Amino acid sequence: MKKILPIIHLMAGFCLAFLTTGCNQQQGDSPSDFNVTCTLGDKVQRDSATLLVLEEDYNKLMLCGTARVQKGTFTFKGQTTGARVALIRWDNDTIHPFYFVLEPGNTNLVIKAGSWSVQGSKQTAEYLKYINRRNSILNARAETWQQYLTAASRPSFKREDEMRLVRQDSLLNDSLQRITVERINQGDAVGRIIRERFADKLDKEHVRQLK
Repeated sequence: MKKILPIIHLMAGFCLAFLTTGCNQQQGDSPSDFNVTCTLGDKVQRDSATLLVLEEDYNKLMLCGTARVQKGTFTFKGQTTGARVALIRWDNDTIHPFYFVLEPGNTNLVIKAGSWSVQGSKQTAEYLKYINRRNSILNARAETWQQYLTAASRPSFKREDEMRLVRQDSLLNDSLQRITVERINQGDAVGRIIRERFADKLDKEHVRQLK
């Protein structure tokens, strides 16, 4: 099974080595310009942000620059040879980076408390589509659990009611596992991000389905 560098855990443990040559020095195809503009919502308070990109040839994170947040906005500019796994590290926070796919051209990110949106990056839009589907299923599971707790407190609660709700939750969980495996197995930058973030949430049966 193809593995990706465990970014979050290595960053948290300060064990990660960085390539500091900058995003303009990548090898391979001819590089193209990128411009990433990020706007923060009123409830998202940050002072600075650092852009890091996964350099797959070396299996390390490449430091692409740090920007100061001014009036809730900051920008990163540079060059990239194609779609790449990227993350924004906030201030000195190494535990909760923001993942996206860095692509040539202009990318506009709007990050609010509890939600975010993107324009200009097709693969990041695909990643957001997966995140929205995932959250929808998780919300449905939470609602099913609440229904179970409410029904179980009533004298009229029957065995068939319990089995129906348990089966409903099982089907939702299976759907979540299935869309995760399917998206990871596409093998693109989005799949690599999802593998890094959510592969450990898969059961053994679905882990065996990963390519």
